[in-house]
Amino acid sequence: MPDIQSGSTITYRPQTREIDTRLFRHVMACLDWSPDATRILEEAVQLANQTGADLTAMRVVPAGPSTVRCADPVDWELTRRDETADLLRMSDTAGATTDIRAIVACGSAARCIHDEALRCDADLLVLGTGTLGFPSRWGLGGTARHLAEVFHGSVLIVPEEVADEPPRAHRIIVPMDGSPPSEAALRYAAAIARARGAELVILHAVSHVDSFGNGWTGQKDEALWRELKEEAGRATEDRLQHLRRLLPAHKHGNRVRRLNDDEPRRALMKAICEERGELVVLSARGLGNDPDLPIGSTAEYLLARAVTPVLLIRNGEMSNHRVGGTAPRWRTASRPKT
Repeated sequence: MPDIQSGSTITYRPQTREIDTRLFRHVMACLDWSPDATRILEEAVQLANQTGADLTAMRVVPAGPSTVRCADPVDWELTRRDETADLLRMSDTAGATTDIRAIVACGSAARCIHDEALRCDADLLVLGTGTLGFPSRWGLGGTARHLAEVFHGSVLIVPEEVADEPPRAHRIIVPMDGSPPSEAALRYAAAIARARGAELVILHAVSHVDSFGNGWTGQKDEALWRELKEEAGRATEDRLQHLRRLLPAHKHGNRVRRLNDDEPRRALMKAICEERGELVVLSARGLGNDPDLPIGSTAEYLLARAVTPVLLIRNGEMSNHRVGGTAPRWRTASRPKT
């Protein structure tokens, strides 16, 4: 049995409007059978509608000792048709204004999604924290984490919905550290906010300049500490002024929020919970430059604790967003004709 078997069906819908700019060219929604799959597809459809992107809905039937259907060609074809029809039924109610392509595959979820995304040149994956894996309110499932780390494009993580959760504000949140990648993420956030008519809030967490601790009590040491603190304060204010200049003025309520009452990552997480926005947009890497980390420590921290959809921007320059190909790629078995 080949590790991956897939088939596709396209349902055509008329284009209702033209999009001048395209943040994304091909959005792929990765859907399982959980109740949250509808929300995942809706998030994908919303971004595809706003950017004029092609849209693919994909589902992976796991292959293993208990999955006999994938081993028999006839049973697999029947399964594929049933799953494809289910994806298209979901798509009919999601409000897509672009053509939807339904893909059903059999095999390892992470491997099938990654290979298909490369094959169809997708530049945005949309999936839940527990898509095709173990769902978790806190922390990413194995499939979501793996794809967030190795996929060459951007990834939108949709957290599990909680009953009686308060409604979200019409607000886009952008954590920024002043790095060029975070400014590239801001351009995406600003375009999305403008398309949705939403507020745009920049979060900037300030690191504390601590005293030298025990053994550093001399007058000269205290003077040096005050000088460092004042210099850090000036640098922070310069950075905040720069962020305010970057902030678009398309909507009243756009603002920069300074966070300086906690460790930066915890401060960002607390502010995201307080703001109750509909989307968080952040860059995969910031000021940190550790080549061994697939994504930065702050991005990893916020993704693992997502309470609202988080759009992780990789290759943030829009003209270069799909120059990937550096991520590991599995060898793909040949697919049967469908």
